[in-house]
Order: sequence, then structure tokens, then C-alpha cells
Amino acid sequence: MILARLSRAIREQNWFAVVLEFVIVIAGVVIGFQIAGAGERQASLAYERDLMHRLHQEIINIEEGRDFQHDWLAARRDRMIDIRPVLLDVESREALSEPECLALMDSHHFAPPPDSLPALDELVASGRMEEIRNEELRTAGSDFLQKRELARQLLPIRLNGMNVLPDDFPDLFHITLRPDPTETDGDGWDRVSHCDLSGMQASPPFQMMAVQNIEHYRDMIAFDYGFVGESLTRLHRAVDTELGIAHMTQPAAGSEDAS
Repeated sequence: MILARLSRAIREQNWFAVVLEFVIVIAGVVIGFQIAGAGERQASLAYERDLMHRLHQEIINIEEGRDFQHDWLAARRDRMIDIRPVLLDVESREALSEPECLALMDSHHFAPPPDSLPALDELVASGRMEEIRNEELRTAGSDFLQKRELARQLLPIRLNGMNVLPDDFPDLFHITLRPDPTETDGDGWDRVSHCDLSGMQASPPFQMMAVQNIEHYRDMIAFDYGFVGESLTRLHRAVDTELGIAHMTQPAAGSEDAS
């Protein structure tokens, strides 16, 4: 209809009508673009909001897992650090306690921290990271991803450098079983670890490999839980700010500097 009116106005040389029709057409196109753009912006904002809520819950989940694992890893680390001077015969001791012996026997076992954030990975994979308007949130997310990738690359190398002490020195370790009537999820027996402390103190190769394990263990906790954990805490703080959520502040798992 507009084209018919425009053609008639041109034939009649009614230039005012021609201009008016052009203005109507252009105004309609502009309004259409504005409506479409507003719809896209609303969809983008809704996507961003939904993703922030998903990311927030994912961060809480892996922080809980990291805290749980860090507690027992740090306890094992602390036991091994405490017995270093005993192993090197700097401090006098008749024997290692059962928890100390078990820590040393399992010193090659390390639990990598949970670090999967599907919502953040989705942002990167879809190329929509720039849709996050909060600059601190984008920076914190990028920082976490870089540190996480470095930790994932280094972990296999570090684990490969751990010494399996019971395999290398089988004469210095042995285990026995004792009845445990309170156990409900096993066969009613508990493993008891035994260490030959005098043999360990008389073996420089054992001492060297044990100290290597202790240092590797400390470094892995400090890096994978402390260093990466600080980045996760920063990301959590940025998401909280964006969503207006307030939490009781807690230190990142592994953030303490054990000696």
C-alpha cells in the first residue's frame, strides 16, 4: 500500500507526499530495529542472569569439595612435616604413631581439587564471555581459567615425581589387621600401619625420598588448593557482587602458609 501511494505521489509530482511516505518507511524500519534490539538485549540480560546463578551454585559446590579434601590433605601434610626431624634423626623418638606411619606410607597419594565450572566453560566455548558486562567478573573468570589450566598441566608431572615408599622400601613398612566391631561399611577389620623407624633413620636413600615426597606434597597443596583457590575466591566474590549476595567471608582452602 505504501508503494502504491508513493508511486501515485511521484506521478502527480506531489513531493510533500513523497517525502512523507519516505519518512514513514524509514521510521518504521528504525522502530523495527529498536524493537528487535531491545528484544536481543533482554534475552542477553536474561541469559547472563541465569548463567550467574548457575555459576554461583557451581562455585559453592566445588568450594565445599575443596574444603573437605583440603582438611584431610592438610592433616596428612602436617603429620609428615612434624616427623621430618624424627626421620632425619634430629629429634629422638622410639617410634612413629600409627597416623604418622600411615601418612608416610600414603605420602604418594594426592587428591586433586574439584575445579569444574560448566557455566564458565560454556561461556568460553560459546564465545560469549564478552556478554558479561561486569569487568571484574570477566577478569576473575579469566584468571581462574588460566590458573586452573596450569594446575591441570602440572599435576601429572608432580604426581609422577612422587616416590611410592612402600614399594621402594618394603622392609620398612608392613600392615596388620585388628578387629573393629564399630565398623559398619567394611568387613569388621581395620588396617594398622607399622613403620620401622630405626631402619628409616639408618637409610639415607629412604630419608631423601621421604623428604622429597613431603616437599612435593606441600607444594601441591599450596598450588592446587592455595594459589588456584585464591583465584576461585576472587571469582566467587565477583559473582556475589553482581548478584547482590552476602556471605560470611572465609579463607580459601589451602591459603595458609604451612611450614
